[in-house]
Amino acid sequence: MMDSRSYAFFKAYGNHCMAYTGLEPGMSHFILDDVGYIAHSHYKHWLWARKGLELVVADPVCAPENYHKLVSQFVKKYPHVLFVQVSRAFANVLHEMGYQVNEFGYETDIPVQDFSLTGKHRAKLRQWQNKCCREGVIIKEASFSDYPHPEEINALSKEWLKNKKGEGLGILFRPLRLKDERDVRYFMAFKEDKLVGFAIFDPIYANGKIIAYYHNLDRISASAPHGTSASIILAAIATFKEEAVEYVSLGMSPLKLHRAQTWELPGFNRFTRQAFWYAYEKLNFIYPFQGNASHKKKFNGEMKPVYISGTNGMNISSVLLLLKAIGML
Repeated sequence: MMDSRSYAFFKAYGNHCMAYTGLEPGMSHFILDDVGYIAHSHYKHWLWARKGLELVVADPVCAPENYHKLVSQFVKKYPHVLFVQVSRAFANVLHEMGYQVNEFGYETDIPVQDFSLTGKHRAKLRQWQNKCCREGVIIKEASFSDYPHPEEINALSKEWLKNKKGEGLGILFRPLRLKDERDVRYFMAFKEDKLVGFAIFDPIYANGKIIAYYHNLDRISASAPHGTSASIILAAIATFKEEAVEYVSLGMSPLKLHRAQTWELPGFNRFTRQAFWYAYEKLNFIYPFQGNASHKKKFNGEMKPVYISGTNGMNISSVLLLLKAIGML
């Protein structure tokens, strides 16, 4: 949970959806005054990373024209770095600096102001929403502190996590906290007055103002009607639409690569790309890659490629090192 100093720091610099993650406890910050910062996590392993490694998730928090300057100073101090889930704009800068870059998946953004459930592309969403309405699901926005039974929230989260894979993957996800966090929004689903699901949305800032929200996580009971998760997101979108919010980010679909390679930059590691394809197709027992991508596709949002890059190249050993560092191996 952010203290007042961190919150002021975040609003001053924050301009993308992963900045909240960058202020998690345990993260370090490389700061250039009046320029911005890079949030990073140190990882060291007696076999996998004897010299230590800095993990950086998402772009540096600065103006794009300062990417090169900030990264140049950062790698002077930390020569062994993996950049994960970065944008095309930042990936271009890393490529120009001589670092190998590979496509890593894509993020899905939902433009809010012109969002509509009409048309065949969002037919499944309509079906899910109608099903939940028929079965008496009621969705409300409420803070955790206002909810009279916090033990139900914790119990629901534990129930959901029992049968899920790939949760709590190090710095890629913010963990659930049973306390209100500043500017974070909470939407809860009830059936017959019983909590059957909830979703949490982190703020996305630009120039010190909230312009969008990031769907950070959800928890859905096994007893909830199918489609409850999507219905909660739809309820949040409807609320945000009234507030002139620009978009909702549904986050990353890891390893869902574009087949035509139109998102790749020159010089990408072909073996690593093939390994990503294999993992997406064959290793869903480690993480639900296909289910993640399929769910987000139903929203028919804007797909933005994300990338991975390393100062020591983008070979398969770098990928294995990343997976080890975030707890997938």
